[in-house]
Amino acid sequence: METIFRIKIRPVYMLLLLLLTIYSCGSSREAMDPKEQQQYQELMQLVNAQEFEIVNDWASPQTGNNVSLIGNSNFIRFKGDSVQVYLPYYGERYSGGGYGTSGGIEYKGPLNNLQIEEGKNGLHMSFEGKQDSEQLKFLITLFPNGNTSTSVSTSERSSISYRGEVQNF
Repeated sequence: METIFRIKIRPVYMLLLLLLTIYSCGSSREAMDPKEQQQYQELMQLVNAQEFEIVNDWASPQTGNNVSLIGNSNFIRFKGDSVQVYLPYYGERYSGGGYGTSGGIEYKGPLNNLQIEEGKNGLHMSFEGKQDSEQLKFLITLFPNGNTSTSVSTSERSSISYRGEVQNF
């Protein structure tokens, strides 16, 4: 014996469901309070001017625990269409030469393949560089409150992430 359930939905409930769905899909920036809106606008201006620095407090290697970088020199400096990067590295090297004398990820040069996109939580930046024979790819998320999240993937080492702050913000 086959039983068929019929659900009767009233037009008022359908309308409510439709409105709730539309409202939940709205932009998160529209829901920001005035202070968050101002912080977001300041962040946009800073990124557009490309005159800022990121200093990280934590490194998160792919294998192992988080490493405090407080007291260790590290930075990502943006100046016009170029960038200077020095980030300490904790992880495994897969191929290529030795760690060299720096012991970190270093790059100084143009912002190759720079992309900046607005995201739900903040701004997403990506660019590429080269350290000797090693290809570097940087993915940075800048949050309106000044916090940052940076991920670096390379052709010769395991990936690593960093958490820090925008300076001169």
